Amino acid sequence: VCCIGYSSPTPSALSLPFTINYTDKMKKAVVVGSTNGIGKAISCRLAKDGFSVIAVGRDKEGRAEEIINNLKECSSQSQDASKTQHEFRPCDAFSLAQVKECASGIVRDHSTIDALVMTQGMATIQSFTPTSEGNDEKLTLHFWSRAAFAALILPSLRASTMPGGPVVMTVLSGGVHNPYNKYKEDPELRKNYSIKNAADGAGFYTDLFFDKLAKLPSNQGINFIHSSPGFVASKWGTEMPIYLKAPIRFMQKLGGKSPSKCASFMAQPILQCASGDIGLVRPSNNAEGVFIMNEDASSGKLTKLHTEEAIESVWNTTSTVLGKAGIALD
Repeated sequence: VCCIGYSSPTPSALSLPFTINYTDKMKKAVVVGSTNGIGKAISCRLAKDGFSVIAVGRDKEGRAEEIINNLKECSSQSQDASKTQHEFRPCDAFSLAQVKECASGIVRDHSTIDALVMTQGMATIQSFTPTSEGNDEKLTLHFWSRAAFAALILPSLRASTMPGGPVVMTVLSGGVHNPYNKYKEDPELRKNYSIKNAADGAGFYTDLFFDKLAKLPSNQGINFIHSSPGFVASKWGTEMPIYLKAPIRFMQKLGGKSPSKCASFMAQPILQCASGDIGLVRPSNNAEGVFIMNEDASSGKLTKLHTEEAIESVWNTTSTVLGKAGIALD
């Protein structure tokens, strides 16, 4: 199944791929990890503001209809409700091959995309756990797959005419992670894997990779954002053992913000770009490069090890990893 849209008149038609014709003025956003938690809340927030949402996530029986019906309900509150058309595209982001297939299909069917939001992730205490392609599961969800989606959807993002420019946002740990010092000796964390190194590595690599991507001449005008959602009362930690999951859920009830409140902050720069300026300032007031966004939608900072040498090293490593799946970087 390629895609499923709620405008199909019959249940049987829902199982068939089709292309939707959008008006030139319609805003379109791809949200990866949109089946629950922060991603689902961001999808709804964008739908409320008139975006047609291409929801991407793992598939299971009944999920497509559930996601599309939820987006339809969200967009019913928009003045542009009659124009919005939503889709669900199944993709297991553990597989870079599936990411390539999914992203390529989106670009094939949609010549223009205004925003790409990536929230896919996992919280576990597992050690290095290889995917079927040999990459670590956690690093794949948090970085490799996100780099792949961004690189593959760039052609449609470049065609956007949003007043403030299109947006690529990866929701992970902007401004709160530490640098991963062994990015040269052990870039894929095969020898120095730990929960901390996996978290810092994904966040550090995100800063470096998207900073390089933002500075490429062909991507001028695209707003690349690495954001931090803060502590959210979502299903984060579902994969954790019960002795850890129970206290996490307790703390979420005490101090976690709701996914909808988090989404209101995460969606803010996208909504601002839809009408004007992004409302963020790059680190050190740089004229180009990645934006770092804190959990309250304020501007954040890069790590002290954010250097040109680190940027090139991580770029080359990412190019090698994605290249094995047939994904080329510009």
